[in-house]
Amino acid sequence: MRTQQYPSDLTDAQWALVEPFIPVYPGGRPRKTSMRDVVDAIFYIVRTGCQWRYLPKDFPPKSTVWGYFDEWRHNGTLEDLHDTLRDRVRRQEAPGRPRRTASIDSQSVDTSSGGEARGRDNAKNVNGRKRHIIVDSLGLLLAVVVTSAHVDDAAAAPEALQKLAEQPLGHVRRVFADSKYHNHALYAWVSDNGWYDLEIVRRPKDAEGWVVLPIRWTVERTFAWLNKCRRLSVDREKSILSAEAMIRLAMIHLMLNRSCANEDQQEFQYRKAA
Repeated sequence: MRTQQYPSDLTDAQWALVEPFIPVYPGGRPRKTSMRDVVDAIFYIVRTGCQWRYLPKDFPPKSTVWGYFDEWRHNGTLEDLHDTLRDRVRRQEAPGRPRRTASIDSQSVDTSSGGEARGRDNAKNVNGRKRHIIVDSLGLLLAVVVTSAHVDDAAAAPEALQKLAEQPLGHVRRVFADSKYHNHALYAWVSDNGWYDLEIVRRPKDAEGWVVLPIRWTVERTFAWLNKCRRLSVDREKSILSAEAMIRLAMIHLMLNRSCANEDQQEFQYRKAA
């Protein structure tokens, strides 16, 4: 029984949404490990960015927590939980409004642990990986693909867009993108494989400096949400599979808080200096 509580821990209402997705296998010895503690430990890592071996001792052993994380990233548990929560939040915040638009963009981040698919994005001066995400009008994640940072945005877009076809998103009519996706090969791919139009949102011709682009700010806001999780401030994963799983976990935690807010948790405030 844990006595220490952390801000990343789930409430009873949030755990009630997660528990049905935890796989239970018939036969064998009865499970002794608290699955709620395992999930809390994984969210603790996502939010704080600590290493697996530095998990606080009141959580289950790091090998146990890692074992369940490894299982769930492979067997589709995280994807099923994420997609169910996404639809729940959509119905809760935009009832009767099917998804008709989406936005695609990428974010280059440094890597800290080596591993597969690493490269250099010379435009961003980044050595690491690139996160390609597609979000809906509420900023909720529809697809994520992680590649080497040197991969061009338009070259990686088909892999991300293909994931839309694997989901019930037939109402989507337009996918917004910035000028990096102005690519004739990509236009041809969308024409052959998509049921939506790819619309490029361009900067005003006479604009100087930073400008808020219409519609496109939704995907930038999602990147800002992800960066609140210290595990994602730098890509700390050895594998692409883990990198994508951590992004989904960050969105799962965010959607749990949007769906069942923790009313007892006070907003952080700096103390006034003496």
